[in-house]
Amino acid sequence: MNSLKKTGICFLFFFISGFFFLLPQLSFAQADAEKHYQKGMRLSQIKDWQDAAKEFQKAIDLDPQYALAHANLGVALSQTGKHKDALLAFDEALRQGYDHAFLRYNRGISFAQLNLLEEAAAELQLALEKDSRMTKARFDLGIVYILQGQLPEAREQVNRLYTRNEKLAKQLFDRIPPEYKVASIDNGGTLSGRITLTGPKPKARSFHLIHAPNIEFCSRISDGRGHRILHDFTVSDNGGLKDTVIAIRGVKKGKPIPQDIQVFNIDRCHSDKYVIGFRDGEDILVENTDPIRHEIATYEVEKNAYVKQKSNKAVVGKSSQVRSAFVGKDTDEFLIKCNLHPFLQTRGFLVDNPYYAISDSEGNFTIPDIPAGTYEVVAWHPFIPTQKGTVTITSGGVSEMSFVFNGEEERRKLYHDDIEGYRFQPWYDSFEKFYGGPRVDDPVEVLQKF
Repeated sequence: MNSLKKTGICFLFFFISGFFFLLPQLSFAQADAEKHYQKGMRLSQIKDWQDAAKEFQKAIDLDPQYALAHANLGVALSQTGKHKDALLAFDEALRQGYDHAFLRYNRGISFAQLNLLEEAAAELQLALEKDSRMTKARFDLGIVYILQGQLPEAREQVNRLYTRNEKLAKQLFDRIPPEYKVASIDNGGTLSGRITLTGPKPKARSFHLIHAPNIEFCSRISDGRGHRILHDFTVSDNGGLKDTVIAIRGVKKGKPIPQDIQVFNIDRCHSDKYVIGFRDGEDILVENTDPIRHEIATYEVEKNAYVKQKSNKAVVGKSSQVRSAFVGKDTDEFLIKCNLHPFLQTRGFLVDNPYYAISDSEGNFTIPDIPAGTYEVVAWHPFIPTQKGTVTITSGGVSEMSFVFNGEEERRKLYHDDIEGYRFQPWYDSFEKFYGGPRVDDPVEVLQKF
């Protein structure tokens, strides 16, 4: 019994229903230490860190072996800016055998606040080894990497965060200096060329308006028979393919990136841009000039063709919103569309510099002011395999590169595409509105052609 007393633990005997139970009881000092510890925890919950630190210290004075009190004292001290004292408290907790992901995380933060960045990174890595779900630790590890100038490692933390907490991933992404640098180009070169489509011209997609709300409004641009037509492949008489993004890869510095926000303009359930080039993390203004509501969703399309919805929010008539085009590392395509009116859509291709163009109605494109060098050039259309090539740009020179696509390689699903004989078509041939009353067509509108 004397040896047990030396440990600070005594035992009480209880008699219940004819049985004796031997139960441990804390010493008076340990019991008082526990009261101060619990009070410190309550103060921590309301962020009264100074008083919390005092209570944890009282618990330690009564029970110097109270490892949790040392650990939480370190947290309270770090929250009051006393990071050197906090590290001493964390060290004592570790010496007493207490080790936890959160202790390592808080220890790493204190190291970082003291500008001990190598030690901070090591502690945050330990925290993540103990608990890989600690998104805040991964975010702060990315910040430490930025401070150390280890930008590839910081970008890797963005990629790791993206699948668990996209909001934090975007915040970290925004803090990483871009790889592309602005520099003066005195005698840049030019790339010009043409995009053509050979073989069969893919059919347009048609969407019968019976499947969408606001039939009478949306029918103001139609084929006159109740369909909205979406021309994924717009081809000129001599084979020029419109709406292809031509992007130069690997340009590390050059002319400034345009600062004007790109606009997804909605006018009569129609977007004025079928394709755009977008930078990762770029904001896009959704501008609804229609008097009706649109349910605008954004999607990322990964390289394996997996589609993930990123946002879906109503945009009421005559209003606007901002959407972020922030995508994962395996993504280079972005889609904005209306889930109520699926023929309203714009598709984007990821670019990492301002040196890109979109082919015009004749398939022509020009990219000026390019720094001299040898680069990869990508030609992207949403529904046909991407093509690549290599070009050498000379100072003040004009280089040419063209791409030829084959219509037989189109990759898309045609749906709602039976233009003739459709079972709802008789409604549109009548002079009655779908909901009753005389049908009045707006003679000013130009109907889409199939």
